[in-house]
Amino acid sequence: MALIQATEITQGGIARSGPTDIRFDNALLSPHIQAAEWAWVEPVLGSAFYDALQAEKGNSTAFTTSAYQSLWTAHLKNLCANASIYEAVPFVAMQLGSNGLYLNQQDYGTNVGAEGVRFYQDTLRTRLNRQQEKMKSWLCTCAANLPAFDASAAGCPVGCEDTTHSIYNNLGLVI
Repeated sequence: MALIQATEITQGGIARSGPTDIRFDNALLSPHIQAAEWAWVEPVLGSAFYDALQAEKGNSTAFTTSAYQSLWTAHLKNLCANASIYEAVPFVAMQLGSNGLYLNQQDYGTNVGAEGVRFYQDTLRTRLNRQQEKMKSWLCTCAANLPAFDASAAGCPVGCEDTTHSIYNNLGLVI
């Protein structure tokens, strides 16, 4: 079971969590959601915490724990949505049917082809990497408020600050 549902990605008016048109076909998006979460979300959260979030959310669109709902609203929903779109785009632009692999052609638009898909995915990958960093920072800061979250499994620094390279941060030298 995935954390996000296809309708949560495509619906919502101006509050949509991903860069899709409201007419985006949920049937084309749905098969890629779980793979997207495994690739982009679970590594940041850690497997145990990801499983705990799945169990808490179930098929609902909201969490019952306020700290989890804050994580969902601030970071996780958008990360799940963008990751799902990232994984689905090649399969939406190009489809496999009885006539082989083909590019979709529309009456009111032109398919961007493989180069357009690569550009779109590169743009989304940049966004996903930034979202992962922001969410990890938020998680590390709020770790004490998140039941079932293991900060060490997510790679959060131990203690209040990471002192591994503190000499470089405090001297003001550029090497």
